[in-house]
Amino acid sequence: MFERILYYTGNPIELSFLFQMKKQFKEFRPSVNSLEVISQQTTDEEFCSEALKKVSRSFSVVIHQLPKELQAPVGLFYLILRGLDTVEDDMSIEQSVKTELLNDFASRMNREAFTLSDTGDTQDYKDLMANFDKVIREYQKLDSQYKEVITDITDRMAFGMNKYVLGAVDSFEDWNDYCHYVAGLVGIGLSKLFIASRIEQDEKLKNEDLSNEMGLFLQKTNIIRDFAEDLDQTRVFWPSIAWNKKVNSLKELQTNKKVGVEVINELVTNALNHIPACLTYLESIKNEKVFRFCAIPQLMAVATLNELYGNENVLTENVKIRKGKTARIFMSKQDIKHVKAEFLTILDSIYKKDKNPSIHQIIQKING
Repeated sequence: MFERILYYTGNPIELSFLFQMKKQFKEFRPSVNSLEVISQQTTDEEFCSEALKKVSRSFSVVIHQLPKELQAPVGLFYLILRGLDTVEDDMSIEQSVKTELLNDFASRMNREAFTLSDTGDTQDYKDLMANFDKVIREYQKLDSQYKEVITDITDRMAFGMNKYVLGAVDSFEDWNDYCHYVAGLVGIGLSKLFIASRIEQDEKLKNEDLSNEMGLFLQKTNIIRDFAEDLDQTRVFWPSIAWNKKVNSLKELQTNKKVGVEVINELVTNALNHIPACLTYLESIKNEKVFRFCAIPQLMAVATLNELYGNENVLTENVKIRKGKTARIFMSKQDIKHVKAEFLTILDSIYKKDKNPSIHQIIQKING
């Protein structure tokens, strides 16, 4: 606590942003603790808004910064994929039943407003699925161009979840493929929603490879950061090619920290290689609100990778960036010039840690 006070005493700007963010986030706290209680007191639309706050308050905040036309489609897109992910994550569901549920999910949500009882690994997710009919009824009200996008991405993601049911990620190609299904498709879907709204029209947004890289960058950051937590659940998605010739098991990385840090740095460097494509994507976004929605998670990711690079604590705990830095990213005015400069500053910080030539090449690529 004393160290935190001392830090913010010397960094009053971050402290100011932190107070601003706390004030804004306060507006997005759920009205009551239980989604089940919320479901009994609200309309379907209000339930979906409260559910977003419960399952991802930070995402709820950035969604409400989007143009109004996109708020409902993007919010429902998130809740539906969260529902799909809740089914996939529930280890109590027999695999044959789970496969059928995933395969039928996209088709079923266009046929009926369904619920799934006692599904999910936390109470919030159980409550979400027990009231999933409310999400589906709101989804069914969307214009057809939005429903087509959400249906397509949900179906493609379900296929990928079944493909990686055993969690086997061996090569870096496997890693890219896995991240495509769990996050790249989200980037592709969001781009399609932006275009469907006619708020964004740049041809680059129709390039699925570019949208995919936005998702890969975010997902790889999460996978690297969540190592210790995932290892406890025996579900680690670090590609085995990065570690299996150095140690016999992932658990050994926690004791052989020198090798562990080498693996961390290799994975972080791999993730950083997506940055030039991410910046190209962001350059194509014209609407200021859509730009912020896309840029903030990317800035959070690169700031997180800076904390992870060379950090042995990743092997035993969930390493996060300072709340003040998070607040600065959330609350600062964002434009492509600022974002590009921030990326370069952080990349330079990472490069100075060990003069990794691969990171220098990424910097040169961005500078053109």
